[in-house]
Amino acid sequence: MFKAQPSVKNTVVLVEALHAVASHAHKINSDNDLRSKIQELGSMTQTQDLRLLRFENESYEICLALLQDIVLEGLLNRDVEVEAYFVDPCREILQVYLHTAKSGQLFEVSSGCQPRAAHWLIPVGSAKRRKLAAQAPLVAATLQAICGLGDSSFEKNLAKFFPLLASLIGCEHGSSEEKVALSDMLGTWVGPVLLQSC
Repeated sequence: MFKAQPSVKNTVVLVEALHAVASHAHKINSDNDLRSKIQELGSMTQTQDLRLLRFENESYEICLALLQDIVLEGLLNRDVEVEAYFVDPCREILQVYLHTAKSGQLFEVSSGCQPRAAHWLIPVGSAKRRKLAAQAPLVAATLQAICGLGDSSFEKNLAKFFPLLASLIGCEHGSSEEKVALSDMLGTWVGPVLLQSC
């Protein structure tokens, strides 16, 4: 049976639509007033708060899968516009995760008259930890997708990802899944690129 493949243009339209859905779901998840109203409604209807987060993650996952199909078909290297559609959602996924993970507070410790430069990072709460755990597979898939860009595209876009990767190293993680993907990416892809430039 013949199965038609959508064109790159049609795939990009699907990616844009899914990205808009994921971004909208993220805005809802980030709006504390709206979330508290949804939680109140959820307690009356016995629904869980994580459904919106799951919806956001699934939208990003489908968007990422479509983008990976473009990469696997080798169409990314031919079209710079498509590359931007790949890089921007990946950066956004990592930024959303980092925003959640970096929500701990720093405390300065002082003794007597002399302030000390010691900082303590307060761990994230259980709700944030659940959110990080729910986002971990998406972050791991994103890191793996970035590695799948290919040598030239990866090197060209490394400057866009490097600050996010550096922040991922020092943030609190929801599971070991994203730590393993990050370690693999740093050892296999980022390290050799940095060594070449030295």
